[in-house]
Amino acid sequence: MASRMAACEGCRKSKLACDHKQPICTRCEARAGLCKYRSSPFKRKAGSSPSGNQHTSSHGRYSVSSSIQATAHSAAYPNPGYLGSSSHVAIFNQISPDEYYRGEASITNHMPEATRSDIMDLSDSPTEDNILLRQTAETLKLILNTLDMAVMKEFVRFWLSTGANLALAEPFTKQCATDIDLLFSSLCQEENGYMLYTQHLLKNSRLPLNFDEDFDISRFSAQFLGPNIRMETLGLFFCAVCRATIDLQYFPSLYAKECDRMSLRRLSTKIIDFALGSVLSLDTLNDLQLILHYESFIVHTHVDGDHSHHSWSRLGDVISSMFALGYHDNIEKTQPRIPPFLADLRKTAYATIYSADKNVAVYLGRPPRMSKRFSYFQLPLNATTSESSATPDQTGVCSQWDQHTKCSYRAEICWSALCASLKEDILELLWSKEVAAYRERASDIQENAEAQWSALPSHFRLQGDLKECTRDPFERDFLAGIRLNHLHVLFLLRLLFLDVVAEPDAAILHISKQMLGLVVEVMLLRDQLINSGTGLVWKVAHYGLPAAGIILLSMLKQQYGPGTGKFYMSKALLDLGIFVAQIRVGSIVRSGDPNYALIHKAAQTVERFLQSMNREPVQTQTENLCDLEGDGEWAALFDQGVFDFEDAFWKNLGDHPLLMVPDSS
Repeated sequence: MASRMAACEGCRKSKLACDHKQPICTRCEARAGLCKYRSSPFKRKAGSSPSGNQHTSSHGRYSVSSSIQATAHSAAYPNPGYLGSSSHVAIFNQISPDEYYRGEASITNHMPEATRSDIMDLSDSPTEDNILLRQTAETLKLILNTLDMAVMKEFVRFWLSTGANLALAEPFTKQCATDIDLLFSSLCQEENGYMLYTQHLLKNSRLPLNFDEDFDISRFSAQFLGPNIRMETLGLFFCAVCRATIDLQYFPSLYAKECDRMSLRRLSTKIIDFALGSVLSLDTLNDLQLILHYESFIVHTHVDGDHSHHSWSRLGDVISSMFALGYHDNIEKTQPRIPPFLADLRKTAYATIYSADKNVAVYLGRPPRMSKRFSYFQLPLNATTSESSATPDQTGVCSQWDQHTKCSYRAEICWSALCASLKEDILELLWSKEVAAYRERASDIQENAEAQWSALPSHFRLQGDLKECTRDPFERDFLAGIRLNHLHVLFLLRLLFLDVVAEPDAAILHISKQMLGLVVEVMLLRDQLINSGTGLVWKVAHYGLPAAGIILLSMLKQQYGPGTGKFYMSKALLDLGIFVAQIRVGSIVRSGDPNYALIHKAAQTVERFLQSMNREPVQTQTENLCDLEGDGEWAALFDQGVFDFEDAFWKNLGDHPLLMVPDSS
């Protein structure tokens, strides 16, 4: 007697005949649907009993049969990740190299048979895994009950059509948006439908991402797109949703009011956090998880603020994951060999995370957590030519670029990493005890910075004012970002030469005026720009505020330097006025935004300075400033942190006698 064969879930629910082909039946393959076979199709459902054979969700909306088992049970062997030259593996590798290959692919390929079968076949799951299963099912229900996924898909596709994208996940974002329908189109919204589908989703997330040297990106991505969609795919899609809510002020089919936009952003962030937490709990670290981890960090800088401890700690987690994957080592020498596109993706991840670490460290005045002294400095390839866009040495200095490199996220990542390398040198110099070589080392950094700028393709260097540039919105933002990053390196370097921050010299004043002027242009042209790697608020906080602070200090101390006449400073005053006006009217940040407090406080201080300029005749102001030359106590307040331009800086600046608001009585 022939054994009975069960229909797949899609055919069973549609009451259609199924040909039982594995892993995808003919009907599901034809309609590009998900094909899921039940593990125990003919097993009778056990009746409910107080013994706990049936688990109920915390909201009491559905129950789970004991025959449904979680896929998130702990791995039989802990994932060791990258093990470097100082570990015992390096020693044993000399004895039996085949057993100790490094890299995720080799760990999977050399896994014991029992362990590999555990990944594919479900076994009895512990209580904590059932909790994860139920929580994931509840999340899917929340998404379906709250959001119209067809509209969400169009929302993300419209955002992508503007030229915006996720910087690290760029190769996969569009396909994630296209395939998100598959996640819900074949989902059976019955009692156990969510649980069965969740089991399938988590099972996919537990599978390793296999590859060999001949793989291309389409074969690689097929493991987490289409019918193989995973929790990471869901997380990346909502990263795109969250970023789109930041760039698109209105999207009538989703939101027309600010409160609705913020609500969608918060909900998306919660879904991202849950997706990331779920896959990290599976202890199956891979390339896709690292990408989601980084994009989640970027989302939190927008939601919690760049100075938030949540953002700071998340960046630390991203760096830890990158180290565990071994991407700080020479990726070209990975054994077994990996396909070129994957090597380039890993180099992109290294460069992106490296530059983020340096920029956040400078912004917050904290030590960096990555160092090129303990890693192999490497940059991604040129996406158009498959050759290096920039060719740096192992000190992170680059004097050669492919002059045909196009403006792209990858090119921005390369430049940001090169600037971050110089910023690391500056940070090391700040803490250096070798006073004798201090100026010599600073001069070397200055030469390297200028050499890197000169080596850039000519079409990467902004010539003249941004408003005169006729390039497309993405490229205009790209040019502004490239220029601001270069000016920031020079700015940080000149800060080191100041004996007292409260007494800036002519050199740093000149750089500050250029930085502030360009930031003001970006603020005014914001509707004509597309985020090419750094957002508007970051440009204002990271570049604009330090520049404005130095200009105010210079004016207060009359440190104009030779050849800096009234007309020279009038442009700076005009830029300060526009800077304050744009912030005060709420066009940059609004009350409740994560970076509002810092930026608003700085704007108040600048505004008080401008009011003081109009309150007294110029001659009286000059006399008052001369009387303050000997006031060392106020100036000493700025010597506590040379790179600190956060709350304390603006509070101390606001305490200057000229900025004290006079008593109206």
